[in-house]
Amino acid sequence: MVEPQKSCLLCTNKSECFELLNDAELELADGNRAEISYRRGEMIAKQGNFYTHILYVQKGMVKVYKELPDGRNLIISIFGMGSFIGLPFLFKNQILDYSVAALDSSVICAIDRHAFERLVEENGKFAAEVINQLNSCNIYNYDRLVSLTHKQINGRFADTLIYLSRAVYKSNPFNLTLSRKDLAEYTGVSVMSIIRAIKDFKSDGIIQIVGNKVEILDVNQLERISKTG
Repeated sequence: MVEPQKSCLLCTNKSECFELLNDAELELADGNRAEISYRRGEMIAKQGNFYTHILYVQKGMVKVYKELPDGRNLIISIFGMGSFIGLPFLFKNQILDYSVAALDSSVICAIDRHAFERLVEENGKFAAEVINQLNSCNIYNYDRLVSLTHKQINGRFADTLIYLSRAVYKSNPFNLTLSRKDLAEYTGVSVMSIIRAIKDFKSDGIIQIVGNKVEILDVNQLERISKTG
């Protein structure tokens, strides 16, 4: 559903890079974007479509995932409020090689990629902050590669819990909005493996789960498992 348009000039939820734009540049962005609300589970962007917009998560949480040839999905990343999706594909005529779906009720600001690219070209400080965010994405991707290729199930699950607490929910405890299937697809294991890992972590006193509320009880032990894999 398309949300009522709010001016970029008056928006109180701008990203750090958009705080660096002047009024004329904000008006350019404002004239080349749309705010769209999505229900939990709803598709936002489909793998195989043309790449046309940069997505900014104004509210909620989304997952970016690869649809694999065997029918399975692998969640590449989970983004919360204040995140951009699609920055690595700027200045490229490319078809999307991932899908995006809402993990919670979400509001997305979809900004025309050509307008976004113009802002990068014309405002050096804006471009520098975009590069900073791209660097953060690269570091995250390196860590994910190590986790998925060199760690056992418990090490991967520890990485998942740390990432959710510190980067996504930014809280401990936190209310988990991911299903067991989502956790499995992000961790790169089966649903049964995730269920066993949760049971083991609870038995060892590392986490506590009541309903959807997850609390990390032993951060040091969780970090040790993450490091040793």
